[in-house]
Amino acid sequence: MLLGIVMGLLPAGCGGAAPAAAPPTSTTSSAVTTSSTTTTAPQRPTSTTTTAYDPASVKGAVEAAYLRSWDVYADAVYNLRLDEAALVEVYAGKHLETKREEITGRIADGRAALVRVDHNYTVDIVDPSSALVIDRYRNHQVLIDRATKEPTEVDPNQTINDVVTLKLISGAWKVTLKERAGA
Repeated sequence: MLLGIVMGLLPAGCGGAAPAAAPPTSTTSSAVTTSSTTTTAPQRPTSTTTTAYDPASVKGAVEAAYLRSWDVYADAVYNLRLDEAALVEVYAGKHLETKREEITGRIADGRAALVRVDHNYTVDIVDPSSALVIDRYRNHQVLIDRATKEPTEVDPNQTINDVVTLKLISGAWKVTLKERAGA
């Protein structure tokens, strides 16, 4: 009976929205009552950033690569999982190693995070294979409990200024350097 209830709930959890906690279920047999509650940690929201540039333009390709790098990072620290293929897709050079080390350290320490930022950036094409993204964003990243995904600290709600270098490598724009600029 319980298996049938669980199997009946599975299709509902396959949609795009985060699954809600299942209601408590009870079974009674010979005056013995058991109760169980199933909860599922929420999924990380997908990126809701809208693009500012024409996706067919060079600036649009740089913008897409930059935003994708945020999504790859956000997934890694939310799930505490190192996805080497995804990292190599968006980062290169020394910055790839920096991100790899950070994520590996977070996994070892169990420091999951929910990454949420409000971007405010410009894209500057330096030459046919180099670009800069200057992003003055509002940082709302918080540490979360790795099991429940609930925040364990308050939203910092701080402005951060980054200058990000992207290089065109084998036909794909990749983040190769990120520097923190003054406020």
